[in-house]
Amino acid sequence: MRTSERKSVLTYLRKIMRRLRRVGRRVASLARPKQGTLVYVGLHRGGSFGQIFRRYAACYGFEPNPELFAIVQRKYGRYKNVHIINAAVAEKDGEVQLNVSSNDGASSSLGQFDDEWDGYRSGQVRMVGSMTVRSVNLLDFLRQRGVEYIDDYVSDIQGMDLTVLKTLRPMIDNRQIGAITCEVTKDSRRNLYADLPDNSESGFAELLQGNYELVAVGWGTLEDGRFDVIPDDWWEMDCKWRLRK
Repeated sequence: MRTSERKSVLTYLRKIMRRLRRVGRRVASLARPKQGTLVYVGLHRGGSFGQIFRRYAACYGFEPNPELFAIVQRKYGRYKNVHIINAAVAEKDGEVQLNVSSNDGASSSLGQFDDEWDGYRSGQVRMVGSMTVRSVNLLDFLRQRGVEYIDDYVSDIQGMDLTVLKTLRPMIDNRQIGAITCEVTKDSRRNLYADLPDNSESGFAELLQGNYELVAVGWGTLEDGRFDVIPDDWWEMDCKWRLRK
């Protein structure tokens, strides 16, 4: 067998092994008893949500954009443990203006981009429209549904993460959230969205001090104990905190 043929076979075998590992993880997830509650704010198309929702007895996911909500609802609405809500999570119930971004809505926000952000300055991402969407106060929403403990809280809401997390302060102070993962602005930068409140590392640290410890930093799905190096030119990163024992 020629060297090129061996490489092709090895590449094919690696792909098969990766697929088998993914199937194995999925089967193991399905076999494991579901327990606890997941709250996921900012679903977009539901890709990251899809990797974890099977673990939980109850999942509450929020997506304000009606088109993206319809996609997520088609994917996950058939599962009895999943509740998808077409609403923005904000400080109060009512309506808010959602600015829709050009990158498939991945950067859509209640705010407008900071002029100094590289993605905006380069023209890579723009706000291309806006719409009025329903908003809910998350604490009130959870209380109305009898949710007394959140095992995992995940937030990716484009500059509003700290503001919304503050609405859950009673649950934070009473140690009613097991783990918190949010998109956070580096202290060396401003909020990516110029007209939104503070979303900084130090702001989260102040809110969570005492009851929670930082256990991971990086991007995407975070692993406890792993602290990735964040490039200097990045404005944001994902951070995970876990309830202190």
